[in-house]
Amino acid sequence: MDFSFPPVNRLTVDLSRLEPPVRQTSVGNVTDLISFNVQHLLEVSVFPFYRGIPIEVEPILTNGNGAYVSGQLMGHSFHTLAFDNADEVGDPEIGCSYSCIGRTEQGEQVHTHWLYCTDKRPSLHFGVVRNWARQNTYAPLSPLLAAEENGVLVKLEELFDLVAILQIPGAVDGLTQVQIGHRGWLVMAKVTTPQSFGILVESPTLPPMFPEGAGAIAVSAKSKRTLQSVSLDGLTCVAARDPALLLKVD
Repeated sequence: MDFSFPPVNRLTVDLSRLEPPVRQTSVGNVTDLISFNVQHLLEVSVFPFYRGIPIEVEPILTNGNGAYVSGQLMGHSFHTLAFDNADEVGDPEIGCSYSCIGRTEQGEQVHTHWLYCTDKRPSLHFGVVRNWARQNTYAPLSPLLAAEENGVLVKLEELFDLVAILQIPGAVDGLTQVQIGHRGWLVMAKVTTPQSFGILVESPTLPPMFPEGAGAIAVSAKSKRTLQSVSLDGLTCVAARDPALLLKVD
């Protein structure tokens, strides 16, 4: 099925004279795209967590050491805990929720966000991602996905002939096309829920109405592998540099 945009009349315009659109989407600090805070925790105890149910619980893990990572990508926050070692006094269940208490190497006590157990072998992993735009929207997240060295994006399909669809006063139907790049990728963010898809543009030529934070952007491109049209709308400009990132923010 071809999801390409319908043909629009091209209009020669001086992009430097166009004003940014009124509609903007606040995305906070997107200069570094994603924030990471890594703490090495000692003497960690892990307790079952029953959200909204007040009940006394016993620890299932004690005397644990591991890396606790907190981060944020636009409206999504994530937390993971990967243990180096721990004393198991209970049996953690994958998919169940837990809370953890430990201390930093400086002796400061840390209460983690509640986390899902995501893996038990070869080592214990816990993690959760939250969508702040949707009430009570959480999902399990493996620490491997949230590792900074692994990158935040997955490249799904190589694209070429990337074109943005713009609303231009004076154009027929109020629309025109602007070439924003010759090579790019269909991408997916690994630390969002639901998964966020977008367009990564290499060596971009973005018009001035695409500053970081601008929303309601539509892009059409061709898949290098299949030559099919790939079109996404409702995109937000997350990074207006090289490469540029336009992400569908839910």
